[in-house]
Amino acid sequence: MKNSKLYYNFFLITLLLNQKSITAQSNAVLLNFAVNMYNIDRFNISEQYGTYLYGTGFNIGFAFEKHILKSTSVMLGFEFSNRKYDNTIWKLENAVEDNYISFPISINYYLIKNFAIQVGIQFDHLIFKQKFIYYKDAPNDQISGYTKYDIGLNTGLRFQFYNFELNGTFNLGLRNIYCLKYLDPVTGDLLDDFVKSHLFKFGISYLFK
Repeated sequence: MKNSKLYYNFFLITLLLNQKSITAQSNAVLLNFAVNMYNIDRFNISEQYGTYLYGTGFNIGFAFEKHILKSTSVMLGFEFSNRKYDNTIWKLENAVEDNYISFPISINYYLIKNFAIQVGIQFDHLIFKQKFIYYKDAPNDQISGYTKYDIGLNTGLRFQFYNFELNGTFNLGLRNIYCLKYLDPVTGDLLDDFVKSHLFKFGISYLFK
């Protein structure tokens, strides 16, 4: 226990003494590639329809990082995001894959040289197609069950090695991207369902400094 406290105090003192030498990443353009795990959480729906959908996809894009303070930078990004998930509710066409254009904006704080924590917000817009279709009141009254965009909070870690970087990010969706409340004409059940999403992303980047 004493050794653990000693190591912790040594690390803290070293970190504080090195603050003068810590600088945020110089202005750079990053080319990004990542593997993602996409999750859709369904709430207030019967278990027989399934409550948890998930799958893997990929992200590819670029970002620009701007040094604003000694240990802080801001990053603006643009990404194409392919997101897949298993469909355990209905067997609808195109129900297991979505494509988004994403615009992440983040603040990066460098704890030590080449290692930073990241906090920001991300805007997502669905492209190429609509998602699920559901019926409201009558079979001829079709309404898109999912919104075309989402907004989320993201946080992550970044580690740089020369011109390469390893990073991991978690994005928590804030909007109800899907809402449904209607009387099922087959079972007679009242369905009151809404959905939020979240995304884990693990990637590698190349930096043009």
